[in-house]
Amino acid sequence: MVSGQGQRARFLPLLGLANILTILLAVVVAAIAARLAIQLLSLGSAQSRHSLINVRLDKAADFTIFGLSILLVVWFRRARINAERHDYRQRRARGWAFWGWIVPIVNIWFPYQIMGDIWRAGLPVQQRRKTAWLPALWWTCWLLSGVAVGAQAMAANSGTVPHLAADTQSASLWFLAIAGAMLIPIIRSVSTGPVGSALTYRTPT
Repeated sequence: MVSGQGQRARFLPLLGLANILTILLAVVVAAIAARLAIQLLSLGSAQSRHSLINVRLDKAADFTIFGLSILLVVWFRRARINAERHDYRQRRARGWAFWGWIVPIVNIWFPYQIMGDIWRAGLPVQQRRKTAWLPALWWTCWLLSGVAVGAQAMAANSGTVPHLAADTQSASLWFLAIAGAMLIPIIRSVSTGPVGSALTYRTPT
C-alpha cells in the first residue's frame, strides 16, 4: 500500500539525527569488534573475559542499541516522508517505517523496500532503475545476523532490537557488525543528498 502522495509535509531535517546515529553505530560496531577480538585471541583468564564481555561490553552495547533503535526509526520515517518529494514511487505507506520493523513476516522485507525507495529517490532519474546494492548488502547482513545454528545458539538479531548475550554466535556478531558499518554510509548519503537537503525540497503547493 502506498501512502497518499498528496500529503505534502514540510521538509524534515535529517543531518542532525544522522550525526548522532553515526556515533552510536560506531560505538556498537566497536563494542562488537572488541568482543570478537577478546574471544578470538582468548585474552586474559576465562573469568576476566566473562566479566569484560558480559558485564561491560554487552551491557554497554545493548544500552546503546536501544537508544540507537529509537533514533533510527525516527530518522527512517523522516527520510521516508522527505522521499515523497522526489518523484519516485514509495511502495509502502509512511506508517510502515515503524510497523515494518515490528509486524512478523513483513519485517523480513518491508524495511529493505522502504530504505531502497528512499535511496533511489535521492538518485538521478537515469540511475533509479539500478539495484540499490548498498541497502541490499546491508539488509542481507542484517537478516544473516538473525540466523543461529544449534539448540543452544543465540543470534545477535533474535528480535526487533538486537541483544547480545554470552551464547550469541560469533557469526551473528560478525554480520551484525558489518550491517552496522554499512548502515553508516547509507544514512549519511541519504541525509546529505537530495532527500536530506532543504535546497532540493520543493515547496508545498
